[in-house]
Amino acid sequence: MMKKLVWASSLCVPLLLAGCSLIGDDASHSNSVNTALRDGVESLPRILVVYGGDIITADNANRVFRHQRDNAGLLIVDDTIVAVDTLESIDKHLKSKYAHIKSPVRYMDLAGRTLMPGFIEPHAHLQLTAQTSFVPNLMPCLPDKYQQQLNQDYGWLYYRGKDIPTEQGGVRANCYLYIEEALDALRASKVNKAEQWLVGNGLDPSRMLLSQSNNYPFLPNPNNDVTIDAKNKAAFAKALNDNKAFLRFPMYFIEDAQAFGQGATKNQGNVLATHPVLVLDQSGHLGYANMVAFKQTGLCDKTLSKSEIAALDLNHNIDPSVINRDGSVTLRCEANSESAMKSYQRIVQAKYFPDGDWSIVENKGMWQYSGLLKEQSSYVPFVEAIAKSFDSKRLNVAGMLKHADVNVASDPIVCNVESQDPVIKVMENILNTSSQQGVTTFVEGGSTIDMVKSYKCIVESGKAATRIRSLYDWHDLSEKLEEDRKEEKDNLKDKDLSDKYKIAFDSATYKGMLSVEGVKLWSDGSTQGCSANLSHDYDVEGLCEMFGSGHVDFNREQIAHNLQQFADSGWYFNLHANGDKGIADSIGALLDMNGSTESQCGEADDLSSYACLAHTIIHSTVNRADDVSVEKIPKVVTEYEEARKILPNLMPSHLIGHIAYWGRSMENELGEQRAQMINPMYAEFKSGIPFSIHSDLSISPLFPIWFVEQAVTRNTWYYPNLEGNGTPLNADQAVEIMEAIRALTIVPAKQHNIADKLGSIEAGKLADFIVLDSNPLDFNTDKAGKRPVDIHTIDVECAFVAAKQIPWLDLAQLSKGNEEYKDSKCPLYTKYF
Repeated sequence: MMKKLVWASSLCVPLLLAGCSLIGDDASHSNSVNTALRDGVESLPRILVVYGGDIITADNANRVFRHQRDNAGLLIVDDTIVAVDTLESIDKHLKSKYAHIKSPVRYMDLAGRTLMPGFIEPHAHLQLTAQTSFVPNLMPCLPDKYQQQLNQDYGWLYYRGKDIPTEQGGVRANCYLYIEEALDALRASKVNKAEQWLVGNGLDPSRMLLSQSNNYPFLPNPNNDVTIDAKNKAAFAKALNDNKAFLRFPMYFIEDAQAFGQGATKNQGNVLATHPVLVLDQSGHLGYANMVAFKQTGLCDKTLSKSEIAALDLNHNIDPSVINRDGSVTLRCEANSESAMKSYQRIVQAKYFPDGDWSIVENKGMWQYSGLLKEQSSYVPFVEAIAKSFDSKRLNVAGMLKHADVNVASDPIVCNVESQDPVIKVMENILNTSSQQGVTTFVEGGSTIDMVKSYKCIVESGKAATRIRSLYDWHDLSEKLEEDRKEEKDNLKDKDLSDKYKIAFDSATYKGMLSVEGVKLWSDGSTQGCSANLSHDYDVEGLCEMFGSGHVDFNREQIAHNLQQFADSGWYFNLHANGDKGIADSIGALLDMNGSTESQCGEADDLSSYACLAHTIIHSTVNRADDVSVEKIPKVVTEYEEARKILPNLMPSHLIGHIAYWGRSMENELGEQRAQMINPMYAEFKSGIPFSIHSDLSISPLFPIWFVEQAVTRNTWYYPNLEGNGTPLNADQAVEIMEAIRALTIVPAKQHNIADKLGSIEAGKLADFIVLDSNPLDFNTDKAGKRPVDIHTIDVECAFVAAKQIPWLDLAQLSKGNEEYKDSKCPLYTKYF
């Protein structure tokens, strides 16, 4: 039975003994409580006092209360923090304000543990992550010290149907280090029907090496020896470049297991050649397909009429040999010449996915599609083909894509309290698992209207373990508003039309558990996916050299054009930009939409105005290749400084996994100079620019405690050497522990315009907090177990949202398909003051 999030004062009335259980299902207690008396208690203020531990406030003063020194506590009334003060002052407050009403008080003894604001995950993808869990997971291993906990906590999600190893010896049992072994895992999939699609998720040529049989000369380095590290750096760069062959012609490696070399698999069936295959890259911005899949799209023999070809306006940039006598063109997936194949490529791109591409390659004297799909809109023909497949009713690949315009009808969401919709169930469990990592607010980084409906289901059913705050995908909302304009008879203003899709944080219906007040746009691709919009090409000696300067979804003018109606209607923006050119264009567009070259946001101004709202550049990863920094301040940071004179709440949010998991890949792809300055958080801190840290789930796993460690150490690893603690990628850009904590609490609250309600422990704010078994601020020593590299070992003991403790699922049981709940590690007791 689902445990509801309940207040103890509705369970333990004054007549009950002190120490009554304050956590759990109120239904189990209802028979023992007189109804009238219970109703009376419900009308009383609900009071909670927390004491006996350290308190990290993350407020403007960065106050920290030490329990052995300060004897401080937290007073909460209903869902709001009333005071953070000495226990003596709290006791006086209680006696002066509440003694006359005989209200019972709940107490929680931290017993030396640490209380801090709940983590706010500022950018992740809930439904995308849920959808990808229904296909084989091909993701690369994490560093060993992280992979073990990933297996324990998220094993139920990422390793469906597999035994989840919890001991260090089996830490790599369900993840992959080589492209070959990942494809072999997909090749081992059961095939029941002749046209069954084989879909996998998470292949990552920017970290995985090509084949174990290549005998890469890596040296074990458990103690992080600098000399060994230098040798492995050179070996990794050489090994990673072998993956250029895969990126040039992934279809070859998908279809032929022996393409990987002498030690390749030879005895398995050839299902990856005979059945349609679509593999999604871990970056989310590349895909890989075989020829059977291309043929399933219908674009290997589709004829476009003369008028359809003319409408594409390709300026006669088509090889005459592909044009039929009547002026039409019959599309092909292979051709006798490069010119003809490029013509088919241009036509398909212009007709079906103008911001994506299908790469081509020469093979045995013919030209054909290589199997490399660039950017998510290029997946659309495959997604539509899967949707038509008789065996794929439950496989909603469209739901796995973050921003592709897919016109595929999916099964309707079943929305009721006992909903068994499989995607809804997985989303609920993801939220519960993230709560166990200390997340109390989960920000969905780009929703459709339909996705928001599913979030409403979760919140209305009472099964949301965290708050959900979301931003609409700009294109989906634009289309909906255009439909509304055509149907609207009263000629409402654009602001009135768009306002009906907003869900304010203080909505009476959702009470802060669901809110949608922002808009998201993707301006470029992925850094590790070779598609960040760069001012200078990817390194000519690195993995991405064939991709040039990356990919542009929208330039400065296009971004402003696409979003101006939302700027005029009071929405805030998150703009995805990885490359320095993408960042500059995104910042420029935000300034252009302001309509003024002077700051319009004074202290007395309306903080909901466009100029005063917080706007965020998501990822904000790469700096210029020719950047000659003054006092080590990268040019991208100075661009933020200048823009913040006009838009004072403009900030970056960084995917810290770009350092921890992809750092050494970035050195290969970008060159050492640019790689050293990815996510330049210390430079931002010194320049007064607040930043947040995010997971981009499912791109990297959601463990905020890890993120603190990764920001403080900037440690990264050379694949496949994943033992030990790694070595830093430019330790000069590391930040202090408190700044990393702020990047996961108060700063993301500011970025999502809810800092007046959440993000810190201070009077007047909502009581969203977590309890840790250790104080992160103590992990700044050289003592084993208290070093920065040990921060990831800190456990989250419990989480409260609006002063309600979240019941936690037993994740080990969840991996077995059982929904059982853990006993609380944060018991409360009730007494009179």
